[in-house]
Amino acid sequence: MSLRDLLCNLANGDYDGERIDNEESGVSWGFYIDRGTPVQYREGKSSKFFNGKENERIPGTRTEERFDTDEKKDTFFKKYGYLRSMFDDHPEVMEYSQEYYENRKKKK
Repeated sequence: MSLRDLLCNLANGDYDGERIDNEESGVSWGFYIDRGTPVQYREGKSSKFFNGKENERIPGTRTEERFDTDEKKDTFFKKYGYLRSMFDDHPEVMEYSQEYYENRKKKK
């Protein structure tokens, strides 16, 4: 399957809702696809403090990288398309990513 086909499927919403979430030592990170745009996020560790009456939770800083251009979407599919927990139902994405990594091995 070509990049054009993958971008068309992405624009049609075929991959919307796909996500992968991880948490390690209180830091959350992962990927999700929102309305045809892949997003990588990271949220830092939250903290608590006592305000005199009760504990208040302050969420950690959240950063997002949006893959909003065709070049960035191509990079996303190449680098992260192998994620089985995210694209298990979409073998065409996994194959596209696999071709990218196989070609990288051949160049070395």
